[in-house]
Amino acid sequence: MDNSMEERQVRFDALDSWRGIAALVVALFHFQAQGYFYDLPIIRHGNLAVPFFFVLSGFVITHAYRRSLNDRGDGIRFVIRRFGRLYPLHFFTLLVLVALETLKLVATHFGFNSSEGPFQNSNSVTALVANLFLLHAVIPFPDVSWNAASWSISTEFYTYLIFLAVYLATPPQRRILSAFIMFCVAGCFLLYLELTVPGLNVASGMGMAQCVFGFFAGNLTYEAYLRLRDRPLFLGTLPELVATAMMVLLFWFKPRFISGDILAFGVVILLFAMQGGAISRWMSNRVLQRLGELSYSIYLLHFIVFALLFVAIRLVQAKTGWSLLTLHDGMEVMKFGPLWLMDLVALAYVGVVLVLAMITYRWIEVPGRRYFNRVANRIGAPAAMKPAASRGV
Repeated sequence: MDNSMEERQVRFDALDSWRGIAALVVALFHFQAQGYFYDLPIIRHGNLAVPFFFVLSGFVITHAYRRSLNDRGDGIRFVIRRFGRLYPLHFFTLLVLVALETLKLVATHFGFNSSEGPFQNSNSVTALVANLFLLHAVIPFPDVSWNAASWSISTEFYTYLIFLAVYLATPPQRRILSAFIMFCVAGCFLLYLELTVPGLNVASGMGMAQCVFGFFAGNLTYEAYLRLRDRPLFLGTLPELVATAMMVLLFWFKPRFISGDILAFGVVILLFAMQGGAISRWMSNRVLQRLGELSYSIYLLHFIVFALLFVAIRLVQAKTGWSLLTLHDGMEVMKFGPLWLMDLVALAYVGVVLVLAMITYRWIEVPGRRYFNRVANRIGAPAAMKPAASRGV
């Protein structure tokens, strides 16, 4: 078996599990209920999971495509497949939010008003158009819009195009150099933004810089993995303990510079990619693998579930006069019982997100991915490889 076939057949089970865990941390990060979970530093810094996703994406995309992007046809197939991986679920969640915003518009005619009018501010029609074209974190916006979590999907899709351009414009023997140049340029730009514009948010430019730097950090991490995977120093449980400690410390303390976090995530991913220790073997269990499988649905659905719950809490508070919301560190959070009860509410929320994620994974993600993969094979493949028209495919 040649090296390229061997590379493609490797499954990074531990990294899949980390992706699922990180998606749950993001879901809890956005869930504003004042329990014990809420004040844990790992949860309060849960947005660090997004740059982790960027580095992991660069790693796995390089693993899947480093030897198969050589001409225009390869590029077409790559773009269609990546679009099919991201867009169907993004479009579905956007439709759900548009339907909810339309209900809000109808409700205003019956005397129900909200703090933010229908199709205004973060849910404006302009922002909706940008979301439809995955531009909502690429062109400057005052803040995240519609499905707030989807800003990273916007940056990731256009980072795929940058990756493709780098690979198609560069001879195979010089791709590492080109990727390193992109890594350096994006890293310097991100650090410049962090030093000079500390209040810049992900929708106004910080997100794209994070994504490009993180993706190419993941790309170079994969190249390092190919060269180090047989070194005894990187195998075994001890390196994985070091990587796990790094993850916990990063999320607990959240260093100031995202650029530094991204570099640290590259080290974590490199060490767990070796899959040579007891931790990675444990993380290959069925439950965590399923969690990793559902991670994209968890990531895009949790904001909708939380938003609906928050609207319901507001309505109950308005109709009954009960105090269900309170300010905590300047943030409006749910609090209608002791801390342990609010943690139970948080766990119930996670349970609902997981159930819905199973549904959308089966009925939106998988069919969407398969459909666009078929389209990619028909459009990008040579004529002799296309399915016969009589088969109706």
